[in-house]
Amino acid sequence: MKIRANLTVPLILFAVTAALYSQTAYFPFSAIDDPVYVTKNYIVTSGYSISSIKWAFTTFYAGNWHPVTWLSLMLDGQLFGMNPMGYHLDNVVLHAFNTALLCLLMTSMSGALWRSAFVAACFALHPLHVESVVWIAERKDVLSTLFFLLTLFFYTRYVQHSKRSMYLLSLAAFVLGLMAKSMLVTLPVILLLLDIWPLQRVKLPSIFGADSGISGADGGHGIVSLKRLLLEKVPFLLLSAGSSIITVFAQHSGGAVATLGEIPVFLRSYNALWSTVEYLKKLFLPFDLAVYYPYALVPGWKAVFGAVLICALLAIVVWRVNKQAYLAVGWLWFLVTLLPVIGLVQVGSQAMADRYTYIPYIGIFIMIAWGGAEFAGKLKVSGRIAGLAAGGILLFFAVVTWNRLGYWQDNERLLFHTLEITRNNYFVHRVLGEIYEKQGKADLALAHYQEVIRINSGAKYIHLAVGSFLNNQGRPAEALEYLDEAIRRDPRNAEAHFYLGVVLEKLGRSDEAIAAYGEALKIAPGNAIYHTNLGSVLAQKDRLDEAVEHFTRALELNPNDRKAGENLQLALKLKGRKSGK
Repeated sequence: MKIRANLTVPLILFAVTAALYSQTAYFPFSAIDDPVYVTKNYIVTSGYSISSIKWAFTTFYAGNWHPVTWLSLMLDGQLFGMNPMGYHLDNVVLHAFNTALLCLLMTSMSGALWRSAFVAACFALHPLHVESVVWIAERKDVLSTLFFLLTLFFYTRYVQHSKRSMYLLSLAAFVLGLMAKSMLVTLPVILLLLDIWPLQRVKLPSIFGADSGISGADGGHGIVSLKRLLLEKVPFLLLSAGSSIITVFAQHSGGAVATLGEIPVFLRSYNALWSTVEYLKKLFLPFDLAVYYPYALVPGWKAVFGAVLICALLAIVVWRVNKQAYLAVGWLWFLVTLLPVIGLVQVGSQAMADRYTYIPYIGIFIMIAWGGAEFAGKLKVSGRIAGLAAGGILLFFAVVTWNRLGYWQDNERLLFHTLEITRNNYFVHRVLGEIYEKQGKADLALAHYQEVIRINSGAKYIHLAVGSFLNNQGRPAEALEYLDEAIRRDPRNAEAHFYLGVVLEKLGRSDEAIAAYGEALKIAPGNAIYHTNLGSVLAQKDRLDEAVEHFTRALELNPNDRKAGENLQLALKLKGRKSGK
């Protein structure tokens, strides 16, 4: 009966999670990042090919190196093309599977089915996890977490059965997880925490109390020397180090990492401390959630409060580690897994993000589940009352999540809601400008673009956005000024060089257009559109050999590029006529 329950509960959690998120099947692509990852990424939507698989493993596109995520999205592109339903359902299935796997993992480690089920249910239903599931561009969240949990699952099997094959499977899952999202670099520390509780493989020093054993777990698997524990983690640490190096290089090459001149150390530290407080507050009061939280100056008193709160909780859980080890493990799980995205190394321009809690909140859920059960036991609360209390919490999360999902079914609704609950959100104004530009509402688009410049004239990509907008409106001479400014602010922006080439070509300055396209290709040599446009200008200049070379390269990168194919045939005919003469 126990084995049947251990399998039935995860299956029920899978079904409930999938049912809650099923409405996302009818949601559109998001206007934020989904164009980069899918709708304007012809490599992804074209599906698998030798060149696309090679691209996935070699590109730093979008400032990241996550080939497994690209391959996952390419599979969707192969199956569903430009239909968002399939992409959304895959995210839902991954989230539901992560929920079931988390329940199995916690039960396997601790032997406590219902506490484990509560942790998994909180993970499944919490409103801050909506962003990771409903946002197709965040496939990397749900996919990397799958491998994160598989790594822990295989590691647990290795500990319980001493099978080397399980250890190797754990390493393999970790490699795949890092190639889905590098946020998993802190996983070796999580393995050490699990060795303390609930696996109970380490005996804490007597400095923590007269009783140096660990209580609060449901059975250990034998004490192991500290040396062995550390040696076991060395391969994981080496993989984390390698992934960190690649990630830093990728993010710097994509211009995603803010310099110390842009965001000083003190401002990063203040924001990191206060963001931690905000994440804790939103765990219990998940309201006023935004798709983008703009960076703002955090007052010193907030930073001090955050530091005091973090340190006080850390001191309490360390003091109680021999009696309630789950508190220390849960709190450190939260802090450690949040560390890569807390903003000390600032990637992007957001102050915080709901999606960053996808793995870290598991630690807090562990604290609540085991702490709540122990507290109820001390008060001699009946199982039925405790179950009703847990059910009430989960129902609250589910209702708020259902409401939150409603905003994501319409891009404009989601973005205007964000403007209502945040201040000076130039990023959202920029996205609204792009939406209205696509809809042909030029006045609304320009109004939002101008609002971005009013709030933050130094915002990345805004001059590029306005320049491309003016060009599309048939105002290339005005666009030129904005594109020049975009390149001055970010000389490594390939798209800015490309649009400068488009504008110069329209203005009849073909030699300068060739130079601009060439600069774009130096930065992004794998972009088929850049090759096609450069080939067209070269052909007009009667430089047919060079034009053929670029059209051919464009077709190698994107065999479905009809314009490149037609231009290639035309260029070859012109070459043939010239040689015939």
